[in-house]
Amino acid sequence: MYGVLIFFHLLVSVILVLVVLVQQPQKGGMAAIMGGGESVFGGGGAAPFMAKLTTGVAVAFMLTSLGLVIAGSRLTRSSQVPQPTPAQQSVPTQPLPAEPAPDQPSPLGR
Repeated sequence: MYGVLIFFHLLVSVILVLVVLVQQPQKGGMAAIMGGGESVFGGGGAAPFMAKLTTGVAVAFMLTSLGLVIAGSRLTRSSQVPQPTPAQQSVPTQPLPAEPAPDQPSPLGR
């Protein structure tokens, strides 16, 4: 299931990149933001189909991303390392003895 979701996510990613690259640039672009364009929201656009296709593929990308997060969290929960049974636990070792106090004071006098 997780592998199929990854495959669809990669497919949607490639399609999204291709759809964005095929689109005609809008009038103005960055120039409209800086004051060089005629208008920021001018005209109906020459390719409303491509805009709708981009929106649909972007929504599909977001849904596959969300699905991967949910599937990944379930996969992580189900594949956690099992806790050892009491027979498998190691015997605790004795704590190390504390270090003896130094015989000489520190050179800083503290």
